[in-house]
Amino acid sequence: MKGLKEIEQLTELDLERIAQDESIEVPATLKHDISVKARALEMTSHKRIAMFSYPVAAVAVIAIGMSLSFHSTPKDTFDDPYMAYAQMEEIFEYISDKINVGMDIVNTAQPIIEKTINVLK
Repeated sequence: MKGLKEIEQLTELDLERIAQDESIEVPATLKHDISVKARALEMTSHKRIAMFSYPVAAVAVIAIGMSLSFHSTPKDTFDDPYMAYAQMEEIFEYISDKINVGMDIVNTAQPIIEKTINVLK
């Protein structure tokens, strides 16, 4: 039996040749096992969509909450507008860093998921 690294290095033609080889015994439960794995991958993709939708929804809720809370005249908390701008820039940089960490995780996992889906097709 080939190891995972050897299988990953096979070309599509090699995989098709192996699939056509009838001397290789196929386990009876293979079709069931593959469908179970495929359903699990579909659930994973739904979780990935949810992972993106929750931050978007949170930002929308915060934006709506902030817009509703400014009905009265806002108090100026900074005497210097440059200090206020610097503070906002720092906050946006913090948010951006957190989003980038999440996107790095997604970008690392995405090729693996796509490769697995292609192998299962």
